[in-house]
Amino acid sequence: MEEIAPLAEALVAEHGLTTMLTSVRRASRDLVTAPVLQAPPLPVAFPLGARDVREIGLTHARRPPVEVRPRVLGPASEPALHYPLGDGSDAGALVGLQRLAAHLRAGVPGTDGRG
Repeated sequence: MEEIAPLAEALVAEHGLTTMLTSVRRASRDLVTAPVLQAPPLPVAFPLGARDVREIGLTHARRPPVEVRPRVLGPASEPALHYPLGDGSDAGALVGLQRLAAHLRAGVPGTDGRG
């Protein structure tokens, strides 16, 4: 999953990435979806664009309540952040994503963090 960060970096630099949630799930090789209840996709990474980092505040956004620290993307003057959440094999990444999202919402002025 290490190829996600360079992709996010290119999207930040060339296209003004806002946010991107990358997830994986089990699937058949032909991509046909069976008509049965399946496990949800598991988050792998969450890049956050420079505009949202600026609104939340860089200091707050850089200190999420999850184990992994974000990687800075883009120029230092307008940084975006890339939060790696796992490798797609641990369902605990869903909880990590929820905690990260709540933390980021809490940093937005004028919200109570429950968004």
